[in-house]
Amino acid sequence: MSELIEVLFTSDSNESQASITALDYKTGTNLMTYKAGGVVQPCSISLLSQHYILAANSTKPLLHVWPINSQQQLTSVRFVLPGRANSVEISPDNLYLVAAIQENIYLWQLSSGKMLNTISKHFQPINCIQFDEDSHFASAGQDGSVMIWNLTTVCARDDDSQTPVYTFNDHGLPVTDVHIGMGGIRAHMMTVSLDRTCKIYDLLIGALVLNVVFTEALHSVTANSLETSVYVGTCDGNIYEFNTDVGAESKEVHIQKEYSNLFKGHKEDTAVTCLALSIDGQTLISGGQDEQVCIWDIASRQLIKRMQHKGPVTNIKLRLTNPDIFKPENKPPKRFSGNLRRMLDPPEADDEDLIEIMVTERLELPYKDDWWPMPEYPVVYNENTTTPANNTSTSTSATFNATDEDAAKEIERLRAEVEHLKLVNKQLFEVSAKQLLESKK
Repeated sequence: MSELIEVLFTSDSNESQASITALDYKTGTNLMTYKAGGVVQPCSISLLSQHYILAANSTKPLLHVWPINSQQQLTSVRFVLPGRANSVEISPDNLYLVAAIQENIYLWQLSSGKMLNTISKHFQPINCIQFDEDSHFASAGQDGSVMIWNLTTVCARDDDSQTPVYTFNDHGLPVTDVHIGMGGIRAHMMTVSLDRTCKIYDLLIGALVLNVVFTEALHSVTANSLETSVYVGTCDGNIYEFNTDVGAESKEVHIQKEYSNLFKGHKEDTAVTCLALSIDGQTLISGGQDEQVCIWDIASRQLIKRMQHKGPVTNIKLRLTNPDIFKPENKPPKRFSGNLRRMLDPPEADDEDLIEIMVTERLELPYKDDWWPMPEYPVVYNENTTTPANNTSTSTSATFNATDEDAAKEIERLRAEVEHLKLVNKQLFEVSAKQLLESKK
């Protein structure tokens, strides 16, 4: 078995060679290229387990799906979305797909393709969707708001499904990126915006705990696993690192351009659009509009390697995995039973859907509709005895010894009741089918 490596998935705005590239960033080895997916939308690359990679097209309402070990897309499924997606994310359990289309959030069950819910709470297009490690996800939009949603509530489609757990309206301009740390709802969330601020929230209490103000508009953010160091990419090609304890005495901190913890390597006046951190917290990877992916050593803040792309970098994503999954002989399991539906509660019903029937006239059944008499309660059970307690009797509850003959009679009675229930079920099915057929005419 091969040693696990961190695989870097990148995409840029030039589709001439590949839509997505997978490589070992430490050695520079190209592991796989994924083709014919057009230009991939920012914040839209998601990995489904270790078997598939999904990405949204930046110009068409399509979600492309590649087997992890194939350059060509799946031909058995075609995921057409209700509109062009701004961001796509898969839940941590790999069961649900969340897509942001304009100012709406759409939720699908991946195994069946059934649309579970749509949410319309943002006032302007959503820029990114981000899951925590548990069952919550954040949506951040151009309206400057960030909302936290409970996946369970959203899937249930009850009265509270359109109500977020938290709504934060602290940003004055569009939110460009979101990072949620480890710990689920007990984690911290970092958000960056064009208003030049990075805000840190405690999701357990739903409160802003630190506001860091910069001199440049911010485009990307990430943090180490301990949430002690935060990295933000700016519109001027700079990457700042700051410690979360800088606000120990104040909830607001201002950082100037002469700040010492600065990574400089991207071209000036080009935005650093995406950031990723290695699992050991020693390497920082950045992608920018200058068509470069840069590998940084965090301790020395030195640029280790540049990887030139053919267009502005739109996505970078790190995944710890076994490189053997890219071998062509590996056959990924079937994870999709059909295409994504584009409406809630579609009229066609499949085998898993429930059929609701309204009976408009009294049903005359061809059998005698009498049920076996129920015993009076409470029932007193003694060893080797079975009898119902009679509340009207002044004497103690009567008991009788269970003989072989009594047991045989009880078995016959239960068998007769089972046959009776089978007949009832059969008749109900026949009448239901008849009503359905007549309603279709």
